[in-house]
Amino acid sequence: MALKGRRVVELSQFIAGPTAAQLLADFGAEVIKVEPPGGDATRRLPGTEHGSAYYRCFNTSKSNLTLEIGTEAGAKALDELLASADAVVCNIAPGTLARLGRDPERLMRDHPHLVVTLISGFGQDDARACMDTIAQCESGFAWMNGGLDGVPRVSTSWPVDYFSGLYAAYATAMALADPRRTEGVVIDVPMLEVASAVLLGPAAILAGEGAALDGPTGNRDRASAPSSIYACADGYAYVYAGLDNYWARLAPVVGGRAAPFGDRLAAPAEFDAAVEAWTRSRTRDEVLAEMARLGIPAGAVRDPVEAIAALRATRPDAVTSEGPEGARLPVFPARFSGQRIDRRPAPPLPADNADPGKEIR
Repeated sequence: MALKGRRVVELSQFIAGPTAAQLLADFGAEVIKVEPPGGDATRRLPGTEHGSAYYRCFNTSKSNLTLEIGTEAGAKALDELLASADAVVCNIAPGTLARLGRDPERLMRDHPHLVVTLISGFGQDDARACMDTIAQCESGFAWMNGGLDGVPRVSTSWPVDYFSGLYAAYATAMALADPRRTEGVVIDVPMLEVASAVLLGPAAILAGEGAALDGPTGNRDRASAPSSIYACADGYAYVYAGLDNYWARLAPVVGGRAAPFGDRLAAPAEFDAAVEAWTRSRTRDEVLAEMARLGIPAGAVRDPVEAIAALRATRPDAVTSEGPEGARLPVFPARFSGQRIDRRPAPPLPADNADPGKEIR
């Protein structure tokens, strides 16, 4: 694996930092997760008899220890650990890092060899607290994601946390792999920048160039029409018919008028109404079958249970795998020449870490 032989210390909780470290572990890094004495806060979030689903989802293939880094003994043990590491991934808030004497300048002074990856809400020069949903709102995404009534909407699946973890892991891995690097480096990953880069997309370019931005569009596609979620007799389906060649095929079927791209985009409600008047009298499967016949992209709106079953019908090893005692493990969403990355279960909370350094020296 690409990162085999590299040691990464993780000082993080919740999602963004643990995701970054998890991805580094996937590619061979030895990840040592440092938890506070009570453990990562996600251990106390909902789950099953196997424990918190949140903790188990983002902490596979790691070892761990508990350490109170705010004490003199804990700080000494952490320094010993960092001295043996190649990188540290941290999502402790900048203000807290400064109070602990672990701000970027101090980390570089004490451990000049380290790749130091710091995930925060607004960057290391801004002490404001931030969570995923706050970044969605502050970045403009919640406004863009709003309904047709103009009410902003956040995604409850933590996209900013995931993407922040992904960018942090990517940046850390590239720094570790750089053969020209002769000293440590601080990688500053602000969640707000990640949200702006990933969730706004072309809107960020348009805003930067002074172009007017359309208001919230609900489930409608911003760049084509008609393309949206449509009610069927027994559920919902997404139909992407907004490109000219697709609409030319669908319009005669649903009784819509022929219109060029610009006209449709300027009046999406008219064309959505034509499509939905047709879909409402048909089952979801009938709608999808007709779209397949016409060669128009479409998909069912499924709940997670149905969605996972549908995916596993064609990729049986997708989404989760079976771990010890029937617990499920999240699966890395790609195969390498047909093989999956082997993930180990997230580690339990250590029972005794009186001398945590002893285990990892």
